[in-house]
Amino acid sequence: MAGRDFDYWWNVAGEWVEEPNRRRKGWSGMMRVLSEGRVHYVKRQLNHLCRTWRHPFGWPTTSREWHYLKRMRELGIGAPSPVFHGVRRTPQGVEAVVVTEDLTGYADLTGWRDLPADERGRMATVIGEMLGRLHGARLQHSCLYDKHVMVRRHGDSFEAALIDLEKMRPRLTTGLAAGRDLEQFRRRQGLFGDAEWGALLAAHARTLSVA
Repeated sequence: MAGRDFDYWWNVAGEWVEEPNRRRKGWSGMMRVLSEGRVHYVKRQLNHLCRTWRHPFGWPTTSREWHYLKRMRELGIGAPSPVFHGVRRTPQGVEAVVVTEDLTGYADLTGWRDLPADERGRMATVIGEMLGRLHGARLQHSCLYDKHVMVRRHGDSFEAALIDLEKMRPRLTTGLAAGRDLEQFRRRQGLFGDAEWGALLAAHARTLSVA
């Protein structure tokens, strides 16, 4: 968005959807903002760093999220459209911001509780295919809860997307990428029963085999 710089996104007013979570000497929070008639999600952070072998002295988790938002587009995996990212050093420490567009028409899995069984099966298949593409690229989401899997109707089927990518990371093998994510997702979702979960795993395996 032309003219929208770090200062704008750092100071623009909105509604907190995730109140700032404070830890050590930093914090991180997410705000819902209406800008130029469109809804955006603005994640702001201070001294909220992660350490990797590439960044042993620390890397803003917003920077990691920005990197993987763009990677999802390359892989054809649904995710919020990236709008802006910036980092600056201040006397208070490292300030960082990442901005994404709203996923119009999507709801997380907790919003689909009344879905009929046959449609749950179709949805599970779509999610399994998405996760197969993710894990086929040897990427692990690392925080795969029901609230981080977004779905919307698309004709007689569904489209799926992933949000909250700040903990995503590469793994050495597809098995390592898939193992923890699937175990965590199975445990933390309440929509799919055994039959739907079986459909998800079958779609995941098919997609993984051609990745």
